[in-house]
Amino acid sequence: MSRVKKLASFLFFTAILLAGCGAEPPPPRAPEASDKARLPPPPYRPAAVAHAGAGSPPQNADGCRKAVDAALDVLEKGGDPVDAAVAGVVVLEDDPRFNAGTGSRVRIDGETVQMDAAIMRSDGRFAAVAAVERVRNPVIVARAVMDTPHLLLVGDGATRFARTLGLPDYDPATPEMRAKAEGLKDALRRNDPSLPGPWRTFDWRKHWNFQRSLEESGLGAQKGPVERGADTVGVSVRASDGRFATALSTGGTAITLRGRVGDVPIYGAGLFASPHGASAATGTGERIIEAALAREVNGWLEAGATPAEAAARAVEVVQRKGGDIGIIVIGPEALAGAAGSPMAWAGRVSGESTYAGPSH
Repeated sequence: MSRVKKLASFLFFTAILLAGCGAEPPPPRAPEASDKARLPPPPYRPAAVAHAGAGSPPQNADGCRKAVDAALDVLEKGGDPVDAAVAGVVVLEDDPRFNAGTGSRVRIDGETVQMDAAIMRSDGRFAAVAAVERVRNPVIVARAVMDTPHLLLVGDGATRFARTLGLPDYDPATPEMRAKAEGLKDALRRNDPSLPGPWRTFDWRKHWNFQRSLEESGLGAQKGPVERGADTVGVSVRASDGRFATALSTGGTAITLRGRVGDVPIYGAGLFASPHGASAATGTGERIIEAALAREVNGWLEAGATPAEAAARAVEVVQRKGGDIGIIVIGPEALAGAAGSPMAWAGRVSGESTYAGPSH
């Protein structure tokens, strides 16, 4: 081979190598149809599953059973699955034992109650409210957001929107929650070891952003137990035509700055619904957001996992991040609940008299 041809060949292969080094890697292979769960055709048996929050006493599952019954009543009458999920959550919001609606946590200023709620249906439509105040049923406000051009309304705007719906001013705080807030304030003042880790080192006095000042809030004025209490409530449902829906509501975290928002109103974090099923989580909101948990659960269902397998895996994911977690999952043929700590939950299929879950 001549020197010219050798040089040309060298330059040709060098160009190929250089192009290869700078090229983008090929995109991952798109899943084949065989990679995904094969969905059984409708009709399905209507079903509903509800939870009362991570940390809720299992004996309080009676409240979850009432929520399930309310949701199934809507489905059995041919109602929309979104309205069924909302009906179930309203039952839980109206139960003062749970941290949603009436009985929501009072923040460490001893006065503020800010609530979040969200809903999603299996066609992908999502709606939520965050840091809404002075309403009885935040999930009803979230349901109304679904009929607007928006996905999320927050704070004062969400509260004002609730008033346009004719929802009256309502104080969701109970005497018990106010007393627990007093105990938390005393724990903060003493830097009690039972406080969540970050709050033993975080300079919360420097960043105090509540309307009432530290002095007006009377920190340490009354002593009480440090209780984290139960968390978010949720309901997921399956309609006979194959549609799913899910809803969450929470009074949030007591030990927090004003305006903190957790996983509930974040798309794909606390809840998710698709043609493959629906899930609703509860627990440490920041860790659930980091995991994009509910959307991950949907991916596992789509890949062929059962609701029980997906729920167990969700618990493992959040626990590895150091968070608390509970979750309910419903698919075309089954439903399940799982948690890293005690959790009241219940589920039932239409036409059956027995419930899944603790103490049933």
